[in-house]
Amino acid sequence: MATRRLHSRTVLSLGCCLLVLSLSPFLSGQDTLLATLWPSLSALLLVFVSRSALLGLLSGAVCGAVLLSAGPLDVFANVFERQFLPIFESSWKLSAMAFTLLLGGFVALLEAGGGLHAILRHLLGDGTRQVKRMQLTVMGFGLFVFFDGLANSMLIGRIMRSAADRAGVSREKLAYLADTTSSAVACLAFVSTWIAFQLSMIQEGYAAVGREANAYALFFRSVPQNFYCWFALGIALVSILRGFNPGPMCRVEADARTNLSSDGEEALQPRGHWLFALVPVLVLSLSIPLIAYCLGAERILPFSLTKFASAYGAAEAYVPQIMVLASLLACGVAAIPVLPRGAAPTSRIFIAGVKDLLGPVAILIAAWMLGAAISELGAARHISELLGGRLSPALLPLAVFLTGACISFSTGTSWGTMAVLMPLAIPVVFHLGGDVPGADVEELVVTVIAAVFSGAVFGDHCSPFSDTTIVSAIASGVTPIDHVRTQLPFALIAALVAAVLGFLPLGFGLPVWICLPLGMFVLWFGAGLNLRLGRAHACA
Repeated sequence: MATRRLHSRTVLSLGCCLLVLSLSPFLSGQDTLLATLWPSLSALLLVFVSRSALLGLLSGAVCGAVLLSAGPLDVFANVFERQFLPIFESSWKLSAMAFTLLLGGFVALLEAGGGLHAILRHLLGDGTRQVKRMQLTVMGFGLFVFFDGLANSMLIGRIMRSAADRAGVSREKLAYLADTTSSAVACLAFVSTWIAFQLSMIQEGYAAVGREANAYALFFRSVPQNFYCWFALGIALVSILRGFNPGPMCRVEADARTNLSSDGEEALQPRGHWLFALVPVLVLSLSIPLIAYCLGAERILPFSLTKFASAYGAAEAYVPQIMVLASLLACGVAAIPVLPRGAAPTSRIFIAGVKDLLGPVAILIAAWMLGAAISELGAARHISELLGGRLSPALLPLAVFLTGACISFSTGTSWGTMAVLMPLAIPVVFHLGGDVPGADVEELVVTVIAAVFSGAVFGDHCSPFSDTTIVSAIASGVTPIDHVRTQLPFALIAALVAAVLGFLPLGFGLPVWICLPLGMFVLWFGAGLNLRLGRAHACA
């Protein structure tokens, strides 16, 4: 049955590929909204049908090449010379790919060293009947493994499910916490396997309007406004501290309290000292800002925050190379506890980790290719004309967030959503904001960047097509559909608060330092009210 479904999906995907490619020549040469959006729409359709971000993005890039080509023979040259080759002529993009691959090897070495398991054993003790402690440990571990969302999901599920069974925490709750702290944390972290892609998409958006961007500075400014990620983490913490488990999670948690079990999985976990995990992570986290400071500052001492900020800005051009250097240093430190096994096993572990991220790098390349087509077709101009006079710039952040949430939930890919939406959303801000007297266009751009990130992570959390959703479920020992139905109420609550108390008031000028605490207060107060009214008393 599974083979038959796979065959049907493959046939349907090939059929859709042929359909969108066959329709593309009819739009060639047309300066219309449909023509300029056709590559993006084709990519979304193929991602939805095939559940493959790579296939969808490549198909969109080829459709863009068809629209930009004079004839069939020119399509290949367009794809190769104007979309693919320029990627390898950019030092930034080469560094981004190298950093992402090195982080894959770093994660593999870190897990093999056994330090992560040592930290968990120390925090959990015997793990029996420690419901809150167990869940807080899971969340803390998710915050600690901030450098890769997928690795976070895999590590937490594999390492902690036996401890969750002994503590009386359902595996559905374990999968929810693993999933929530994976993409949300990786999206907010200033150094992760996501950051190169995020910065690249910001640059693609600016390139579409012929501008240069200080991508890292824009990313940092967008972090406080990334409301969905913050509120997703907030409701997870509220769930732990207040026993708030809406929807189906209430029943599975109640069952877990009465059906304690144990197994011997922890015996299979690698042994090591907790420093084997802490030191490499600190090297990775601290080396990037320290190297940037040393390169950008005229004098290292005396140190001040103002001097650090200006030095970091001066070193902006070298950030990609700094990220690669930092990841190399971290890999070297992470390899030290593994080296006693021999150089060959250590290298095999590292190479296996690198191979795990070849897929994401391929998606990154396909996203760059699609972005080049979108930029050359001038889609932003048509979208701005469509929205002009119909959508206030104040409503743009909310509209971008909702659009991103719909795309990511329908397709299951956060990176694909960013790749499609960011190169369209940023130019629209400049077109719309430029027509509004006194509008702070740069601040609106920062908010829209945060809205794209938030919308992308929403689907990554709860879409049944998402890789982290599937990996979190399987690693935690539950079916993906059980994970989706138990996590969805949490994600919807966080998205609702992000929309109503985050992007909507922020678009009308309410400061982020009011929106963010207000949303957190509503989550805390709402959970308490729900419990007092007795709708979740069985899970309290």
